[in-house]
Amino acid sequence: MSPMNPMNEDELLPPPTGPGLPADRRRQLRGHLMSEFARGPAAAPRRKRLGWVALPALAGGLALSLVLAGGPTERGADPTRPVAAVVLDRAARAAEQQPAPAARGDQFVYVKSLDNWAKSQGEAPQTRELWTSVDGSKRGLLLVDGHLPNPGGSDEHGEAEPVPNAGRFGGYAYVAALPTDPDALLARIHADTEGHGPGPDEEAFRTVGDLLRDQIAPPAVSAALYRAAAKIPGVRVIDSVTDAAGRPGIAVARRDSGARAEVQWIFDSTDYTYLGERSVAVTDGATFRKGDITSQMAVLARAVVDQPGTRP
Repeated sequence: MSPMNPMNEDELLPPPTGPGLPADRRRQLRGHLMSEFARGPAAAPRRKRLGWVALPALAGGLALSLVLAGGPTERGADPTRPVAAVVLDRAARAAEQQPAPAARGDQFVYVKSLDNWAKSQGEAPQTRELWTSVDGSKRGLLLVDGHLPNPGGSDEHGEAEPVPNAGRFGGYAYVAALPTDPDALLARIHADTEGHGPGPDEEAFRTVGDLLRDQIAPPAVSAALYRAAAKIPGVRVIDSVTDAAGRPGIAVARRDSGARAEVQWIFDSTDYTYLGERSVAVTDGATFRKGDITSQMAVLARAVVDQPGTRP
Protein backbone atom coordinates (compact mmCIF):
# COMPACT_ATOMS: atom_id res chain seq x y z
CA MET A 1 0.00 0.00 0.00
CA SER A 2 1.57 3.31 -1.08
CA PRO A 3 1.55 6.57 0.93
CA MET A 4 -0.93 7.91 -1.62
CA ASN A 5 -3.44 5.28 -0.58
CA PRO A 6 -3.16 5.18 3.23
CA MET A 7 -5.01 2.82 5.53
CA ASN A 8 -8.47 3.62 6.71
CA GLU A 9 -9.81 2.77 10.17
CA ASP A 10 -11.42 -0.51 9.05
CA GLU A 11 -8.07 -1.85 7.83
CA LEU A 12 -6.40 -0.88 11.10
CA LEU A 13 -8.93 -2.50 13.44
CA PRO A 14 -10.74 -5.86 13.43
CA PRO A 15 -14.41 -5.74 12.40
CA PRO A 16 -17.09 -5.13 15.05
CA THR A 17 -18.14 -8.78 14.94
CA GLY A 18 -16.54 -12.07 13.95
CA PRO A 19 -12.88 -13.11 14.24
CA GLY A 20 -10.10 -10.56 14.43
CA LEU A 21 -7.41 -10.08 11.80
CA PRO A 22 -4.94 -12.95 11.36
CA ALA A 23 -1.60 -12.43 13.05
CA ASP A 24 0.28 -12.16 9.74
CA ARG A 25 -2.13 -9.46 8.51
CA ARG A 26 -1.73 -7.50 11.77
CA ARG A 27 2.07 -7.70 11.40
CA GLN A 28 1.78 -6.47 7.82
CA LEU A 29 -0.37 -3.51 8.83
CA ARG A 30 1.84 -2.68 11.78
CA GLY A 31 4.90 -2.74 9.51
CA HIS A 32 3.17 -0.40 7.08
CA LEU A 33 2.41 2.10 9.84
CA MET A 34 5.98 1.93 11.11
CA SER A 35 7.33 2.70 7.63
CA GLU A 36 4.90 5.59 7.17
CA PHE A 37 5.97 7.20 10.45
CA ALA A 38 9.64 6.61 9.63
CA ARG A 39 9.20 8.89 6.62
CA GLY A 40 8.66 11.83 8.96
CA PRO A 41 6.56 14.99 8.59
CA ALA A 42 7.11 15.34 4.85
CA ALA A 43 5.33 12.06 4.10
CA ALA A 44 2.81 12.28 6.95
CA PRO A 45 1.84 15.96 7.29
CA ARG A 46 0.53 17.15 10.63
CA ARG A 47 -3.26 17.18 10.68
CA LYS A 48 -5.60 19.30 12.68
CA ARG A 49 -5.99 18.05 16.25
CA LEU A 50 -9.53 17.07 17.13
CA GLY A 51 -9.08 17.23 20.89
CA TRP A 52 -6.71 14.25 20.85
CA VAL A 53 -3.00 13.73 21.36
CA ALA A 54 -1.29 12.13 18.36
CA LEU A 55 1.66 9.91 19.28
CA PRO A 56 4.91 10.46 17.40
CA ALA A 57 5.79 6.76 17.30
CA LEU A 58 4.34 3.30 17.79
CA ALA A 59 5.18 1.28 20.88
CA GLY A 60 3.94 -2.15 21.84
CA GLY A 61 1.39 -2.65 19.08
CA LEU A 62 -0.92 -0.70 16.82
CA ALA A 63 -1.06 2.10 19.28
CA LEU A 64 -2.58 4.48 19.07
CA SER A 65 -4.10 7.70 19.36
CA LEU A 66 -2.98 7.92 15.74
CA VAL A 67 -4.84 10.32 13.50
CA LEU A 68 -5.91 8.34 10.45
CA ALA A 69 -5.43 9.74 6.99
CA GLY A 70 -7.17 9.05 3.71
CA GLY A 71 -10.60 9.24 2.19
CA PRO A 72 -13.96 8.35 3.73
CA THR A 73 -14.71 4.72 4.45
CA GLU A 74 -17.65 2.81 3.05
CA ARG A 75 -19.71 3.82 6.11
CA GLY A 76 -18.85 7.48 5.53
CA ALA A 77 -16.81 7.68 8.73
CA ASP A 78 -14.61 10.72 9.35
CA PRO A 79 -11.15 9.58 8.18
CA THR A 80 -9.36 11.99 10.55
CA ARG A 81 -10.73 10.39 13.73
CA PRO A 82 -8.13 8.89 16.06
CA VAL A 83 -8.23 5.13 16.47
CA ALA A 84 -9.44 5.57 20.06
CA ALA A 85 -12.56 7.32 18.79
CA VAL A 86 -13.21 4.41 16.43
CA VAL A 87 -12.90 1.86 19.25
CA LEU A 88 -15.14 3.87 21.57
CA ASP A 89 -17.73 4.33 18.83
CA ARG A 90 -17.79 0.57 18.28
CA ALA A 91 -18.16 0.05 22.02
CA ALA A 92 -21.06 2.52 21.95
CA ARG A 93 -22.74 0.64 19.11
CA ALA A 94 -22.29 -2.64 21.00
CA ALA A 95 -23.88 -1.05 24.09
CA GLU A 96 -26.84 0.17 22.05
CA GLN A 97 -27.63 -3.44 21.13
CA GLN A 98 -27.95 -4.54 24.76
CA PRO A 99 -31.43 -4.93 26.33
CA ALA A 100 -32.58 -2.11 28.56
CA PRO A 101 -32.45 -3.08 32.25
CA ALA A 102 -35.80 -3.34 34.00
CA ALA A 103 -34.93 -1.90 37.40
CA ARG A 104 -37.41 -0.85 40.11
CA GLY A 105 -36.44 1.68 42.72
CA ASP A 106 -36.56 -0.91 45.50
CA GLN A 107 -34.13 -3.28 43.74
CA PHE A 108 -30.33 -3.54 43.64
CA VAL A 109 -27.69 -3.52 40.93
CA TYR A 110 -25.40 -6.56 41.27
CA VAL A 111 -21.88 -6.54 39.77
CA LYS A 112 -19.50 -9.48 40.16
CA SER A 113 -15.86 -9.04 39.23
CA LEU A 114 -12.45 -10.62 39.58
CA ASP A 115 -10.21 -8.02 41.20
CA ASN A 116 -6.56 -7.63 42.00
CA TRP A 117 -6.16 -4.11 43.34
CA ALA A 118 -3.24 -4.96 45.64
CA LYS A 119 -0.69 -6.60 43.35
CA SER A 120 2.06 -4.67 45.10
CA GLN A 121 1.33 -6.72 48.22
CA GLY A 122 1.50 -10.00 46.33
CA GLU A 123 -2.19 -10.74 46.82
CA ALA A 124 -4.01 -13.18 44.57
CA PRO A 125 -7.08 -12.02 42.58
CA GLN A 126 -10.28 -11.92 44.62
CA THR A 127 -13.93 -12.28 43.70
CA ARG A 128 -15.73 -9.01 44.42
CA GLU A 129 -19.53 -8.78 44.59
CA LEU A 130 -21.18 -5.38 44.89
CA TRP A 131 -24.87 -4.62 45.48
CA THR A 132 -26.03 -0.98 45.19
CA SER A 133 -29.54 0.36 45.71
CA VAL A 134 -31.28 1.39 42.49
CA ASP A 135 -32.92 4.50 43.96
CA GLY A 136 -30.15 5.10 46.51
CA SER A 137 -32.44 4.77 49.52
CA LYS A 138 -31.16 1.45 50.89
CA ARG A 139 -27.90 0.12 52.22
CA GLY A 140 -25.68 -1.62 49.74
CA LEU A 141 -23.28 -4.49 50.29
CA LEU A 142 -19.75 -5.44 49.26
CA LEU A 143 -18.39 -8.97 49.62
CA VAL A 144 -14.85 -10.06 48.82
CA ASP A 145 -14.47 -13.81 48.35
CA GLY A 146 -17.87 -14.13 50.04
CA HIS A 147 -16.97 -12.11 53.15
CA LEU A 148 -17.25 -8.52 54.35
CA PRO A 149 -13.89 -6.78 53.91
CA ASN A 150 -12.75 -5.37 57.24
CA PRO A 151 -16.14 -5.74 58.99
CA GLY A 152 -17.01 -2.56 60.82
CA GLY A 153 -14.28 -0.67 58.98
CA SER A 154 -13.73 0.13 55.37
CA ASP A 155 -12.50 -1.60 52.23
CA GLU A 156 -9.46 -0.69 50.19
CA HIS A 157 -11.42 2.07 48.46
CA GLY A 158 -12.43 3.68 51.77
CA GLU A 159 -16.13 2.78 51.67
CA ALA A 160 -17.83 1.56 54.83
CA GLU A 161 -19.45 -1.85 54.32
CA PRO A 162 -22.40 -2.30 54.23
CA VAL A 163 -22.62 1.18 52.74
CA PRO A 164 -25.57 3.59 52.89
CA ASN A 165 -25.77 5.19 49.47
CA ALA A 166 -28.82 7.45 49.60
CA GLY A 167 -28.28 10.09 46.94
CA ARG A 168 -24.93 8.54 46.09
CA PHE A 169 -23.08 10.04 43.16
CA GLY A 170 -22.69 7.32 40.54
CA GLY A 171 -25.64 5.19 41.69
CA TYR A 172 -28.12 3.71 39.23
CA ALA A 173 -30.59 6.59 39.57
CA TYR A 174 -27.80 9.05 38.84
CA VAL A 175 -26.58 7.10 35.80
CA ALA A 176 -30.06 6.50 34.36
CA ALA A 177 -30.78 10.24 34.46
CA LEU A 178 -27.61 11.26 32.61
CA PRO A 179 -28.00 12.98 29.22
CA THR A 180 -27.74 10.76 26.15
CA ASP A 181 -26.09 13.50 24.10
CA PRO A 182 -22.30 12.98 24.49
CA ASP A 183 -21.49 16.71 24.68
CA ALA A 184 -24.18 17.34 27.29
CA LEU A 185 -23.11 14.26 29.23
CA LEU A 186 -19.47 15.31 29.32
CA ALA A 187 -20.48 18.80 30.43
CA ARG A 188 -22.56 17.25 33.22
CA ILE A 189 -19.66 15.10 34.41
CA HIS A 190 -17.32 18.10 34.36
CA ALA A 191 -19.85 20.08 36.42
CA ASP A 192 -20.44 17.25 38.92
CA THR A 193 -16.71 16.62 39.45
CA GLU A 194 -15.51 20.23 39.40
CA GLY A 195 -12.67 20.75 41.85
CA HIS A 196 -11.95 17.03 42.26
CA GLY A 197 -8.95 15.07 41.06
CA PRO A 198 -5.79 16.38 39.40
CA GLY A 199 -7.73 18.12 36.61
CA PRO A 200 -11.07 18.15 34.76
CA ASP A 201 -10.04 15.80 31.94
CA GLU A 202 -8.37 13.33 34.29
CA GLU A 203 -11.38 13.30 36.63
CA ALA A 204 -13.87 12.96 33.76
CA PHE A 205 -12.03 9.90 32.41
CA ARG A 206 -11.88 8.37 35.89
CA THR A 207 -15.59 9.04 36.47
CA VAL A 208 -16.67 7.44 33.21
CA GLY A 209 -14.48 4.45 34.09
CA ASP A 210 -16.11 4.16 37.51
CA LEU A 211 -19.57 4.14 35.95
CA LEU A 212 -18.55 1.52 33.39
CA ARG A 213 -17.08 -0.69 36.08
CA ASP A 214 -19.65 -0.66 38.87
CA GLN A 215 -23.04 0.10 37.34
CA ILE A 216 -25.70 -0.99 34.87
CA ALA A 217 -26.99 1.80 32.64
CA PRO A 218 -29.69 2.18 29.99
CA PRO A 219 -28.16 1.36 26.57
CA ALA A 220 -28.45 4.94 25.33
CA VAL A 221 -26.59 6.23 28.39
CA SER A 222 -23.88 3.57 28.07
CA ALA A 223 -23.36 4.54 24.45
CA ALA A 224 -23.21 8.22 25.37
CA LEU A 225 -20.59 7.50 28.05
CA TYR A 226 -18.31 5.91 25.46
CA ARG A 227 -18.83 8.74 22.98
CA ALA A 228 -18.26 11.32 25.72
CA ALA A 229 -14.98 9.59 26.62
CA ALA A 230 -13.92 9.91 22.98
CA LYS A 231 -14.05 13.69 23.44
CA ILE A 232 -11.58 13.72 26.36
CA PRO A 233 -8.09 14.77 25.18
CA GLY A 234 -5.21 12.32 25.48
CA VAL A 235 -7.08 9.03 25.02
CA ARG A 236 -5.28 6.35 23.03
CA VAL A 237 -5.62 2.66 22.16
CA ILE A 238 -3.43 -0.35 22.97
CA ASP A 239 -4.00 -3.64 21.17
CA SER A 240 -3.38 -7.18 22.42
CA VAL A 241 -4.12 -6.84 26.14
CA THR A 242 -5.79 -9.21 28.62
CA ASP A 243 -8.07 -8.57 31.57
CA ALA A 244 -7.82 -10.04 35.07
CA ALA A 245 -9.68 -13.16 33.91
CA GLY A 246 -7.23 -13.72 31.07
CA ARG A 247 -9.66 -12.68 28.33
CA PRO A 248 -7.99 -11.02 25.32
CA GLY A 249 -9.04 -7.56 24.27
CA ILE A 250 -8.16 -4.09 23.08
CA ALA A 251 -7.69 -1.21 25.54
CA VAL A 252 -8.52 2.49 25.61
CA ALA A 253 -6.07 4.27 27.87
CA ARG A 254 -5.35 7.69 29.32
CA ARG A 255 -2.35 8.78 31.35
CA ASP A 256 -2.81 11.42 34.03
CA SER A 257 -0.16 14.12 34.03
CA GLY A 258 2.51 13.23 36.56
CA ALA A 259 0.98 9.83 37.32
CA ARG A 260 3.13 6.71 37.67
CA ALA A 261 0.48 4.48 36.08
CA GLU A 262 -2.13 4.85 33.35
CA VAL A 263 -5.71 3.55 33.46
CA GLN A 264 -6.78 1.20 30.65
CA TRP A 265 -10.36 0.15 29.87
CA ILE A 266 -10.46 -3.25 28.18
CA PHE A 267 -12.95 -4.25 25.47
CA ASP A 268 -13.49 -7.54 23.68
CA SER A 269 -11.56 -7.22 20.42
CA THR A 270 -14.31 -8.83 18.32
CA ASP A 271 -17.60 -7.44 19.64
CA TYR A 272 -16.29 -4.44 21.64
CA THR A 273 -18.20 -5.23 24.83
CA TYR A 274 -16.64 -3.94 28.06
CA LEU A 275 -14.47 -6.52 29.86
CA GLY A 276 -12.74 -4.67 32.67
CA GLU A 277 -10.02 -2.26 33.69
CA ARG A 278 -6.36 -2.28 34.64
CA SER A 279 -3.55 0.12 35.56
CA VAL A 280 -0.07 -0.17 34.04
CA ALA A 281 3.12 1.46 35.37
CA VAL A 282 4.57 4.11 33.05
CA THR A 283 7.77 4.64 35.06
CA ASP A 284 10.07 2.48 37.16
CA GLY A 285 9.38 2.58 40.90
CA ALA A 286 10.28 0.85 44.14
CA THR A 287 7.68 -1.90 43.59
CA PHE A 288 6.88 -1.94 39.87
CA ARG A 289 8.87 -1.60 36.69
CA LYS A 290 7.63 0.29 33.65
CA GLY A 291 5.04 -1.85 31.85
CA ASP A 292 4.03 -3.85 34.94
CA ILE A 293 0.31 -4.25 35.69
CA THR A 294 -0.23 -2.53 39.03
CA SER A 295 -3.93 -3.42 39.45
CA GLN A 296 -6.66 -5.04 37.39
CA MET A 297 -10.26 -6.22 37.39
CA ALA A 298 -12.61 -8.11 35.10
CA VAL A 299 -16.41 -7.85 35.17
CA LEU A 300 -17.90 -11.36 35.30
CA ALA A 301 -21.63 -10.65 35.72
CA ARG A 302 -24.16 -7.84 36.02
CA ALA A 303 -27.81 -8.08 36.98
CA VAL A 304 -30.70 -6.42 38.83
CA VAL A 305 -31.79 -8.34 41.94
CA ASP A 306 -34.30 -7.84 44.75
CA GLN A 307 -32.06 -7.85 47.84
CA PRO A 308 -28.42 -7.28 48.74
CA GLY A 309 -26.76 -10.68 49.02
CA THR A 310 -29.09 -12.19 46.39
CA ARG A 311 -27.29 -13.55 43.30
CA PRO A 312 -28.83 -13.91 39.82
